[in-house]
Amino acid sequence: MAMRVQLDAQAWSRSRFATSAAIEILGVLRHRTHHPAAHARHWYTRTRQTLTPTQLALLQALIPTDHSYTPDFLTPVPRPGETMQDVAARIAATPPEEVDYQLDIAIRGRRVWPHVLALHPSQAAYERWRRPIPTALETAARKGGATVATMAATAMATLFETVLTPHWPRIQAIANADISNRADKMATHGAAAVLDELGERMQWTGTELVLERTYSGTIDWAHEGILFVPATTHVGPVLFAAEHPHPPMLIYRARGIATLDERPTDTTETALAGLIGATRAALLTTLDTPASTAELSQKTGWSNATVSYHLGILLRARLVDRHRRGRIVRYTRTTLGTALANSPAQENAAPASQLPPTARTDTPTDPAVNHRPNLPNRN
Repeated sequence: MAMRVQLDAQAWSRSRFATSAAIEILGVLRHRTHHPAAHARHWYTRTRQTLTPTQLALLQALIPTDHSYTPDFLTPVPRPGETMQDVAARIAATPPEEVDYQLDIAIRGRRVWPHVLALHPSQAAYERWRRPIPTALETAARKGGATVATMAATAMATLFETVLTPHWPRIQAIANADISNRADKMATHGAAAVLDELGERMQWTGTELVLERTYSGTIDWAHEGILFVPATTHVGPVLFAAEHPHPPMLIYRARGIATLDERPTDTTETALAGLIGATRAALLTTLDTPASTAELSQKTGWSNATVSYHLGILLRARLVDRHRRGRIVRYTRTTLGTALANSPAQENAAPASQLPPTARTDTPTDPAVNHRPNLPNRN
């Protein structure tokens, strides 16, 4: 049994790399307290503390620990320069019929689509592969696909803002280092050399990419190549996602994730976040070198407006300074800001209630993306 991605040398040459905040979230929820990486287990603990019971139950129902399939609408194909707010907007705007279709694929008792059934050896094998619907998902699904998408988008955006935000610059640094390493190898030895490193269940024949799976199918729309997506929370073999008409994705574990566990997460970052807010703490710790609003936006994944707003607060608090060179304005930490960012745990930190609350990020406004997935995407 195998998935076959029709891919000639010209299409291979268009293959590229991308990062995805949504896929990082998926890894945290997929493995939960059993994740082999300490940083991901810590993030899941924080997730349980910050999400409402309803939000947590819905995300865990959509991202099960004991099944290989996760609905595609939770992890849209990454776009250059996209923030988590943009991703949440795309998730929320998923057409209801698309959400319903993706739930049909893996939920027992829902509609059976003939072309999905045809991917499996028999109807009995397909029904064994499907899973019962969890209560939290059943409750939301009764209200329709739009409700499921909106609730999931809100929960994922909240998780990112409250849990991953302080760590996002480091996550991106690790992913970018991995991408740089593999891109160099791809340029020197070809894309097949990168595949050899990622796992033994894939091979490129020169005309197609063959991935061993528990079902069979053919992808004939990979004209723009493959999208390689490193993630610091991924565990196990490479995941494969195919969503017509977008480039298929190969999701794999990034190198260097051990550095996320080098520093206790409950000391400086937590104390600093309690003192000035998680968003401003992340910006302050990111400013090891001077950076413009646009550069900070790219590093953190927040919009320019969000970064500018919080930089203004840090500027008024004299924790950062700004300098203009030509048309570019760059921000630097002041002596006080550096001392605060590099200090040990703030034992005498003022309670967050005595300080201005961290502003919520701007409301997503990206238009809907009308994807029509037609293959089970995870195994």
